[in-house]
Amino acid sequence: MVQFNRTRVSLRVALGCCCLLACLGGAYLGLPAYETSIDAQAPTEEAMAASLDAYSPSEIEPIEFAALSPEEQAAVRGAVNSADRIYSDRGPSDEGTRFAYRNDVTNHYFVGYEGSIYLVRVVIDIGYPLLAGSLAAGGVGALLVASGLWRRRSE
Repeated sequence: MVQFNRTRVSLRVALGCCCLLACLGGAYLGLPAYETSIDAQAPTEEAMAASLDAYSPSEIEPIEFAALSPEEQAAVRGAVNSADRIYSDRGPSDEGTRFAYRNDVTNHYFVGYEGSIYLVRVVIDIGYPLLAGSLAAGGVGALLVASGLWRRRSE
C-alpha cells in the first residue's frame, strides 16, 4: 500500500492532479477521428458513372492527387493500399484544401490516383461526450488543486 504523507501534499491536491491527468486522457480520446474510405474504383469517368447510378459522366470531375494536401494524400494512399479500403487517423484537423473536414458529416469526392478514379468518402467524428467529460474533470481538478494549495497557504 502506498503511504500518503498529509503533511507534504493534501488530499485535495492529489485528487486534483488525478483529475487533471484524466482530463488530458479524455481530451486525447475525444479528438477527431478521421475515416477515409474508398467506396468505388473505375478506370474512367464513364465507367465510374456506369457503376454509380447517382452520377452522370459529366458530373464526375476527379481531383488530381497532386492537388491534395500531404495529409489528404496520405489518407487516400492509405485507403487505396489497405485491404479493407479504409484509412483511420486521430488528431486535430488539418483543414485540408480539398476535403471539408466537418464533424459527423460524410463527404464524397472523386480523386484521380494512379490511373484510376476513386470515389473517396471522408467521415470525421468528434467524441463530444468525452471532450465534455474531460473538460469537467479538468475544471474539478483545477478547483481541487487551487483549494488545496490555498488551504495549505493559509495554515
